[in-house]
Amino acid sequence: MKLLVDIGNSRVKWATLDKEGLSPSQSFPRSKTGIKASLNKAWKSLTDIEAIYVANVGGDKLSEQLSEWSEKAWQLTPKTIKSEQKRFGVSNAYEEAEKLGIDRWLSLIAARQHARQAQCIIDCGTAMTIDIVTKTGQHQGGMILPGLSLMRTSLASNTDALTEEEGEQEFKTLAANTYSAIQAGTLYCVTATLERIISDLKLSFNNQIRFIITGGDAEHLLPLLPDELHHYPDIVLKGLAFYARQDDKPTHQPNADVENEFEEDVETSVEMTTEQTDETVETPVEEKKASKPKARRPRRKKAEDKPVEAPAESDSSDSTLPEQAI
Repeated sequence: MKLLVDIGNSRVKWATLDKEGLSPSQSFPRSKTGIKASLNKAWKSLTDIEAIYVANVGGDKLSEQLSEWSEKAWQLTPKTIKSEQKRFGVSNAYEEAEKLGIDRWLSLIAARQHARQAQCIIDCGTAMTIDIVTKTGQHQGGMILPGLSLMRTSLASNTDALTEEEGEQEFKTLAANTYSAIQAGTLYCVTATLERIISDLKLSFNNQIRFIITGGDAEHLLPLLPDELHHYPDIVLKGLAFYARQDDKPTHQPNADVENEFEEDVETSVEMTTEQTDETVETPVEEKKASKPKARRPRRKKAEDKPVEAPAESDSSDSTLPEQAI
């Protein structure tokens, strides 16, 4: 059994992966003093852990604490995954690949499973990130904007007259206390921005784009957003599972193109068999040997090879994916 860990800016999320598939995720908040105490509580009952895969945007200190804990408890050193230039059919738009946040990179890999159209991943965490990947796996770049908690903290800490002390809990569009006014104002600020981004992207991609939302604030935002968004709270762990499953595969041939391979959906428990349904490339018929020329007759010219029809780039492996890959 493998342990998958997503260390974010405010929470640590984790799940286990075995032959039955990915377990339901669990999480705990990050303490200001570290995560060792939380690890003792969260993982004390875990057994048979063979490997640990980590996506970490929380900094080196947390990574060191996780390593110290796992080496002491299980004699295992976690494998920290970094963003790459190309892997699993996704090409990174950043010139310096590792500067793309690993959470964004893994989300792109998981979203690429549903490859019949472009995918937009909206991650509503402490900071909100938006990334696009085309159906051929090309990362188009993205944007970063402050999330709900960052906006609220900024208002409370930088404006003397405003505080984030809890007041009336009921949400109202027009609030009668400062706390609720900040809650409503920031909520509408983020959702209005997202609605405009969604509208512009639909226009840019001629409506051939699918929207995915994830992150800790997604559930708060969804009631005010269009119904067409697909909520996948564990998309980073799903992307991380690709790396974990890759290590189970046999060694590839020297010229194998690992980056263009697609693995099974990490949510399913049955290994997906790849069935090529796109147009088959015809193999040229083996050239017949030229017969010996007969007397007083000119020698026949060898038949030219029949050209091989190249597969369409945009369809390569797209049609092999199920409708609900993630």
